[in-house]
Amino acid sequence: MKRIRSSGALLALFLLFICAFFGYPLAMLVYGTFRSGQPGTDGSFGLAGIVDAYGDPATWDTLWASVIYAVAVQSIGIIGGFIFAWISMRTKTPAGRAITPIMVTIFAIPTLFFAISWGMMTSPTGLLTLIFGVSGDGMPRLDAYSWMGLIVVSGLKSISVMYLLLLGPVRALNRSLEEAALLSGANRLRLFLDINIPILLPTLSGLAILGFVNSLGQLDVALILGVPAAIYVFPTQIYNFLATTPIRYDSASALALLLIAVIYILVAIRSKAIGNRNFITVTGKAYRLEKEEIGRWKWAGFSLFAAYVLVALVLPLVQLIIGSFQPVLGVAGFTFKHYAGLFESSKVIRALENTLVMGIIGGLFATILAVLISYVALRSKSRWAQVPEMIVWAVVAVPGIVLALAITWAYLSVPGLKNLYGSIWIVLIALVIVVTPIAQRATSGPVGQLGVELEESARICGASAPRMMVTIVVPLIGPTFLASWFITGVMAAGSLDIPILLSSAKTETVSLLVYNYYTQLGNGSAAAALLLLLLALLAAGGGLLLAAGALLKRLNYRKTTKRGQLVDIAAPSQSFDPAKSKAVEADNDPTTLRRVPTSASK
Repeated sequence: MKRIRSSGALLALFLLFICAFFGYPLAMLVYGTFRSGQPGTDGSFGLAGIVDAYGDPATWDTLWASVIYAVAVQSIGIIGGFIFAWISMRTKTPAGRAITPIMVTIFAIPTLFFAISWGMMTSPTGLLTLIFGVSGDGMPRLDAYSWMGLIVVSGLKSISVMYLLLLGPVRALNRSLEEAALLSGANRLRLFLDINIPILLPTLSGLAILGFVNSLGQLDVALILGVPAAIYVFPTQIYNFLATTPIRYDSASALALLLIAVIYILVAIRSKAIGNRNFITVTGKAYRLEKEEIGRWKWAGFSLFAAYVLVALVLPLVQLIIGSFQPVLGVAGFTFKHYAGLFESSKVIRALENTLVMGIIGGLFATILAVLISYVALRSKSRWAQVPEMIVWAVVAVPGIVLALAITWAYLSVPGLKNLYGSIWIVLIALVIVVTPIAQRATSGPVGQLGVELEESARICGASAPRMMVTIVVPLIGPTFLASWFITGVMAAGSLDIPILLSSAKTETVSLLVYNYYTQLGNGSAAAALLLLLLALLAAGGGLLLAAGALLKRLNYRKTTKRGQLVDIAAPSQSFDPAKSKAVEADNDPTTLRRVPTSASK
């Protein structure tokens, strides 16, 4: 009885923390919409912000432009991601095994890299201008500072995100179902439309909404490539309210609420249309995963992927390297002065230190939170156990620029918390809030695969709940924990939309400094050198975590084999458990908030 009361108290405290950490800023965003003046100062309540924001016809023009932009970007992302996931998982295409590592690399690279490199490549002296030339008026034929440039550059990044999210669902498609359709006389096109697409529809619709959300709230590309061309989308419109004088926090908050409302309406429509529909493809009988020989089409697939790697990774990287060694961006010459200047600048050194703190501590804390949230949702029998997970996933619909605004209202409005504003800690808090849903998605599957009897044995032997988590759960999910730490750390280190609002002169990150070099100071060569240095640090961190994960997996394997077991508990078996089939299918749906209980959580 005492243990039950203790567990209930811990759950209540954890739920209170989640509500305060994740829910409180969003509530304050609503508060800020109806309050004039700056956060933390005297003001009055009214509708002035809403009238100012929505009374301007330009707001609605920006909204429709943002929707078209987001739909176009997401179309590129989900179609490209699906094609490459199919090539990788379902066909015997040359170099097919290299697709996933390269996609992970492109995903891990900050969006800032694509925006700046493509801006350089389509400049009058850029690589693409040298290849495709200029038009009759002397302007480059390919121009990243245009609507088409914004869509293409954002789409290249979106392809890698959608690929990684579609990899599992595409791999889980059962070949025996397709063979049965072919034997019944269906052609390949009808098989794809009548069998594969309906099976993947819950996943595809969920990913379409998530991708739309991400594109609608993306600031980096729109700020670097759109604003110079007088192209505005919702995130840059919100930023414009906060970057001009007088600062209109209430108007920016009103626009942010409209953005959130649009996103949640889409999620509700999708839920109403799809419901709880799931298709079970992983069965205990005739479940096949063989790759298909597609003949000459394999070279078409290989060529398509090679072209994508060329424009998304190789050419941008080459352009940055060339630009970093030029005396002035676009001027022929060779110099090391930009690299030497980086290490001589106290501002750059401080930015590197801040970025390392954001990546290491932010990623670690987000992953720890994610593991705890997943564990509570799967193991606790309380009716409140799913609430932390639902609150955290509500943050997915909030773009970074909007969350930074919400954090501003939340912390400047409270006297004790006001001192955090402008410090590294408030930036870190915002980054943890943004990346925790990603970490929770990455860790929920491995946590759910752990047999509950392992934990029960530890508790029977007298281990406390924290000791059981440290000695049982964490070692078994070690490789996944490290992978999640790296992914969220990279996202935190490369973020621009949050530091651009919350950072002070002493808490600038590398991403913010690169942006300032490139847009404010006009020093594109120094920006290229600093961005390459950031990429090198991220690559080194990824290598260290990969080595640590491999070592941890090997140690766990040795421990289990010494005890006479034949399987590595750090890498759960792929054998099928019929009782978990629905949970597996639901887990493929990114918008699912309440998971179907598995046998481990009963």
